[in-house]
Amino acid sequence: MGSNMVYQLKITLEEIEPPIWRRVLVPAGITFYKLHKIIQAAFGWQDYHLFNFDFGDVVVHIPDPDYAPGELYGDAEELNAKRTKIDALLVERKRCVYTYDFGDNWQHDVILETILPAVEGQHYPVCVAGARHRPPEDVGGVSGYEEFLRIISDPEHPEYNDYLIWAEKDTGGRKFDPEYFYINEVNRVLAKIK
Repeated sequence: MGSNMVYQLKITLEEIEPPIWRRVLVPAGITFYKLHKIIQAAFGWQDYHLFNFDFGDVVVHIPDPDYAPGELYGDAEELNAKRTKIDALLVERKRCVYTYDFGDNWQHDVILETILPAVEGQHYPVCVAGARHRPPEDVGGVSGYEEFLRIISDPEHPEYNDYLIWAEKDTGGRKFDPEYFYINEVNRVLAKIK
């Protein structure tokens, strides 16, 4: 794929309704590690947990020197995220699951929607659409997030203030709002990715 092409990806956090998603345009020729950085920025994750991209029979990740190939992913082919470009796998397969934080197990459905010509003078990656704020880091996965939402929706709950204060680490001091999505804020972070 030529470097003058971009991939339009729709990335949706699985198992949460209404959906939390982003649509991003990413340049052809980048590595899966850079795509990981783009997803982190687009969702506002803090990037301190492990991740992988799962295509079923192929898993792209950062190899762990403590495990021999095959120990973590069985018969799946393992590829290094820092060396493997996204082009062949994404164009051929059209979809994968990006998992971030194997404890909370945040699974993101990544779909290649279309391939477009790059617009001269446009910075990529760029977010073109999205909805909702992602869950706080270390909230305890989908069930922990549901409990968190239940508590912060009830100002009379005894842990209401504690939960909101705890979540400020993910909002930069703003009160956590599950509906919050500001595309310009996302794109300011994406603009820092080289």
